[in-house]
Amino acid sequence: MIGMARAALDATTGATADRGITATATDDQLVRAVAAGDRTALELLYRRHGPWLAGRLAARTTSRELAEEALQDTFLAAWRGARAYHGTGEVPAWLWGIARRRLASLARRQPRGSLSLEVAGERVDPVAGPEEAALGRDTSARIRLAVAHLPDEQRAAITAVVYQGQTITQAAQATGVAEGTVKSRLHRARLQIRRELQP
Repeated sequence: MIGMARAALDATTGATADRGITATATDDQLVRAVAAGDRTALELLYRRHGPWLAGRLAARTTSRELAEEALQDTFLAAWRGARAYHGTGEVPAWLWGIARRRLASLARRQPRGSLSLEVAGERVDPVAGPEEAALGRDTSARIRLAVAHLPDEQRAAITAVVYQGQTITQAAQATGVAEGTVKSRLHRARLQIRRELQP
């Protein structure tokens, strides 16, 4: 999946040559270099964040092609929109926001049933927006209700990692618990949500 998306990026970005950026650059430095047209910076950003984005996208759709297209579109959008990024949030959250929107946008053109239940509940916000409408209001409402029934710690873990796009490390730091604890809470929360969603 990642190799195909990288090939598509190579063919469509029209990026300039390397400007001296290295793999030790921070995410913010990479985005600034991407904004300046540095192809190497885009490749490094892709290598750093493409794998986990690919995994999250693949987990939210039953269509491998849709996930691949969303991943490719995410980095194309990052290439085109890097100048608009002002460092007000973390780069992984910025990329995940782009990826979610691209997946939802692509899903609107797909036949019903090509998305998993996790996508339908992508946002906790009870006011359904265009993404939720595209992904199915009934399922979205059921998932929000199931999340609302979770114990506080599990709901906080799901909200941080699934809905807000935080990493396990970020969620652990925000709540002051070990990463293993966050993983355990996520696992229990997902099991409970699946039980509630069963017919």
